[in-house]
Amino acid sequence: MVSRALTTLAQAGLIVRTMPPGRFRLNEAFRSHVGDARTSGDDEALVRLVSWYLHTCDWAQFTLAPSDAWDPKCDNPPEVTPKSFELPEEALRWWQEERVTIVSVVRAASEARLHGLVWRLAGVLWAIYAQWNAYEDWEEVAKIGVASAEADGDRAGQALALESLGELYVQTGRLEEGEASHLTALEIRRRRGDRFGEASSLNALGLLELRRRRFRTACARFDESTDIFVDLGMPRWTAVAATNGAEAMIELGQTAEAAQVLSEMVEVFADEGDRSSEGRALALLSRALRSRGDLTDARARIDAALEIAAAAGNPMWRGYWLLELGRVQGAAWQYPDALESFERSFAIHRELGNRSREALALDGAGEVHLELQMYAEASQLYRMAEAVHREQGDRWPQALSLCGMARAQFAMKHFQESRISWEKALRALAVFNDPPASKLRDEVIREITYFRRIMGEFHEV
Repeated sequence: MVSRALTTLAQAGLIVRTMPPGRFRLNEAFRSHVGDARTSGDDEALVRLVSWYLHTCDWAQFTLAPSDAWDPKCDNPPEVTPKSFELPEEALRWWQEERVTIVSVVRAASEARLHGLVWRLAGVLWAIYAQWNAYEDWEEVAKIGVASAEADGDRAGQALALESLGELYVQTGRLEEGEASHLTALEIRRRRGDRFGEASSLNALGLLELRRRRFRTACARFDESTDIFVDLGMPRWTAVAATNGAEAMIELGQTAEAAQVLSEMVEVFADEGDRSSEGRALALLSRALRSRGDLTDARARIDAALEIAAAAGNPMWRGYWLLELGRVQGAAWQYPDALESFERSFAIHRELGNRSREALALDGAGEVHLELQMYAEASQLYRMAEAVHREQGDRWPQALSLCGMARAQFAMKHFQESRISWEKALRALAVFNDPPASKLRDEVIREITYFRRIMGEFHEV
């Protein structure tokens, strides 16, 4: 058991226990003598420990996220036997029990200058952290990984670690930092002639532009990425980039084209055995079909996605795809069912600690209450969602929450509050110029103008 190995190292004075329980740091005296040497018995013990975690985490990432697993291309020392997993539940349970220790091991290995092992360990942890939104661990490990790859002189490793860190930044709303990381990774990969890495970075930059709602720029990035993956003969990665492009097409109102692409990509992912991407493509296909009013087919697709989540035992997928189910049910006037879906999604995301998606569930419930003419409840739900979106820096969903709140307040004849909400929505929309945002902005301006006229205020918006 590795916990015994850590205890042994602590008893030997090589590492020191810290608070909270389960965390360790490298002993100062040991750190000062290891330098670049790798031959002492103590150092070899740490190498074996880090190697055990590297290869056990490799097993875990492959078991939990086989389609996103990264191959560290690092031989296991003959005296080290890593733990293996047959079921995702086993791998997940192990990671959850060991996650604090894993971060401690990464720190200790970095301090001991075992840089080649460190950035590879950060690489195999990437898929796990991304799947389970372990943002705090992910950020620390990814930053250490970038520094270790640079110290190791491994440019490919540096690009990999930068892409992981960039994805973390994008997922947590730090888009400028994410862009800097992805652009640096792209430059490294182009200089190395790494075509696969280049395509991966372009796809990541497309996701960044998608988050910024720069949909045409996102489409261009995804097209570049897709072309490279096609040239490399990589159908699964081609489908990943094409699916991302289809999401941008939905936002641009090109729902028929997006639905056609997504229908094809669902089949590709099924053939490749990529259940995560298959489910995501099904959820996006449901959204495209719902936007076109085809609610029967949309329901069939989102039900299929949720079956994948249930079979995988993945609450993150289930929680997110329940949002789409609720929207389909709401569009079909199945309001009690829609509320149940949003409540279940909220509960899952609360347990996972994903506040942004908690707020999206609140928005969905607010919309249903608005349709049911339960205006006070709708206003409160939108208010709660808007506060989270504002705190997270998510300005588009914040604007949508404010618009919903304004409509509910108007229906309750709270005209002054409604006008204030519309004005806040206009400010939140100021950074966007995509077609849906422009359309919503025009609606908001009409509402504000109406209020100013009836209240005797003739200022220009």
